[in-house]
Amino acid sequence: MNPKEQTITPSPTTATSKRYGIYLALGPWVLFTLLVEHGGLKVAALVALVAATVISLPGLRSGRPKALELGAVATFAGFAVLAFTADAQVADWLTHYARAIAAGVLALIAIGSLASTPFTEQYARESVPERFWGSPEFKATNYALSTMWALVFTLMVPLHVAAGAIDTVEGNALLNWALPIALIVWAAKRTAAVSDDAPQRPAASTA
Repeated sequence: MNPKEQTITPSPTTATSKRYGIYLALGPWVLFTLLVEHGGLKVAALVALVAATVISLPGLRSGRPKALELGAVATFAGFAVLAFTADAQVADWLTHYARAIAAGVLALIAIGSLASTPFTEQYARESVPERFWGSPEFKATNYALSTMWALVFTLMVPLHVAAGAIDTVEGNALLNWALPIALIVWAAKRTAAVSDDAPQRPAASTA
């Protein structure tokens, strides 16, 4: 390559729109939310546990396990144990508030990751060259995104708690579905916007 020629390489944050692994990792949580209402706690926990285990395998095999995926395995394993061992009264309570508990665990995972490696960074590294991983831009972007998702998960907790307490069709539709979905869509759009707004930088030229 001519030393004067430069190629344009996306900034670390332009990989954000490619972080579909995050949404795949949220799949078991979505399955659980759907099935706990229509299939019961046992079915929801088992299906979510199987899905979470399968999704976590690539990271484990590569030696790069991800907090969100391991957290899902642990969470749904716990739900499965409780679903098959708890008495009817406890199981009924868990069914009513399972989504709030799951959202709370998601929030704790996201918040906890801020103390070490923001959970979004674990996925960003899959599509960003390693030389960018330590850059201030990369670190700051993922800290901000993980904080945003932590806030979204935290806001979902009281919504699900209220839905379980009210226990009406209208309350379920609004508090368990409409508002949480709106929060997630907003966060996903914000994540994409960060990618779209990221500038491009020239890569170092090579001979």
